[in-house]
Amino acid sequence: FFFLCTMSRKTARVCLLLAAIALAFLSILRYTNEQQHSLHYSHNDSSNLNSLKSRRLSSSKTYQPQQLIQSPSNEHTDEEDTASSSEEGYTYLIIHYHKSGHILTQNLRDILLQIDPSIQRNYIDRFPKRQHDPTTKCPHLTLHPNTVYVQSSPDFFCNVDILAEELLTRPTKQRGVKLIHLIRDPFTMAISNYNYHSQDPLPEGENWVKRTNPCAVEDKSTLIYADLFMKTFTSPGAYRLMEYDDFKIIQTMCHRLYDQQQSSPGFYQHLLNLPPTDGLILATTYLMLGHGGDILRMANNIIKLRQLQTLERQIHLQQHTLPTFNNESKRKVQVLTMSMDNFIRRPKESTIQFLEFISLGNNDVLLSVEEKEEIATRYEEMYYGKVTAGDEHITSLLSKPKKMVSDGNIMEEETMVVMSDKVAVLEQSLRENVLWGRVLGNIANLVEESLKGVHNWY
Repeated sequence: FFFLCTMSRKTARVCLLLAAIALAFLSILRYTNEQQHSLHYSHNDSSNLNSLKSRRLSSSKTYQPQQLIQSPSNEHTDEEDTASSSEEGYTYLIIHYHKSGHILTQNLRDILLQIDPSIQRNYIDRFPKRQHDPTTKCPHLTLHPNTVYVQSSPDFFCNVDILAEELLTRPTKQRGVKLIHLIRDPFTMAISNYNYHSQDPLPEGENWVKRTNPCAVEDKSTLIYADLFMKTFTSPGAYRLMEYDDFKIIQTMCHRLYDQQQSSPGFYQHLLNLPPTDGLILATTYLMLGHGGDILRMANNIIKLRQLQTLERQIHLQQHTLPTFNNESKRKVQVLTMSMDNFIRRPKESTIQFLEFISLGNNDVLLSVEEKEEIATRYEEMYYGKVTAGDEHITSLLSKPKKMVSDGNIMEEETMVVMSDKVAVLEQSLRENVLWGRVLGNIANLVEESLKGVHNWY
């Protein structure tokens, strides 16, 4: 062909024309194939996108709660199940809130790292606190087995099936999530918050209190969170802990107290200069609404985790595997709700309760009664040592237990701790307040029932 095209100018022009036509034809053919290929995948991508928008935006695969919570398949042999469970252990998620155990959660993490050899990683605030995906209304957890997560103030505003997906997509089928939920009586939580932020000097890392106008933050935050909280508080089987109008009343209360101290700009100066009962109210408005408000977030998450447990029970009922659910060690989401106040009053007993929960159904953690006693005693001594030393990050509401020395050994003379007169006055002022007495009282009842395991499935 090349030889013919070079014989004369006329044949060369014909050859160039034929080559141009051939190239054009090939281009058209390639374009057609690409369009068909693109059309096929754009259809699939559109379907996936719709699924992701309604479920989990960072995942290409979604699951139904039944798939995530169901018992391991009977097709596996016992040897396979044992091998799998020994290779991949539990996911541990320790949740706390502002003034419900920041230091405590890290101590519990350290205990876990000592007693469970299967743990490979540990994280603090792995996902952003007080934030959530705008579509799902939950954060993307991306949990892994053999890992400890210590998480502050998570936003669990999503539907319970999405919450199940976020918790269980990554953990193994043989083992699920052990979740330790540290909560607190809202009255003592509010007083601890006030005492902590009104210290002089301020604890290290708390200078934001000097720069913040709490009411401006609350005004913006309320617009975001009021509907989210009320959706949970009015959901089936939940508690109507407060009314929509209460959010506006709390905002008004904040402005009234903040505006009367024009000569003392800044949140911190207000806490120092206001009468203690007024300073407590101002601090509590921020703990309720500022950045979403951890007292309300705690109540919200108590309800969501209860609904999650109810969902798991219902799935087992449908699958006729209720005996599996009734065996707590077989549940995919095992929840231990613990009280920060109990850790303050009875640190040894609370630590033993934590260790027994971790050991339940966990072949990687085999502790004798004596070993649990030893670990719990060490934690108790460390805690009282920090309280005695006046650790600025431990604002105990209670007096230290009295000790006596006998034959060179330290012995407890009195294990009951007594609230100081100042704390008693502050708590009474909250309980007698028309708004706080009702709202915090409702949350206190929710906390108490959750700790007792009352109405877990209804």
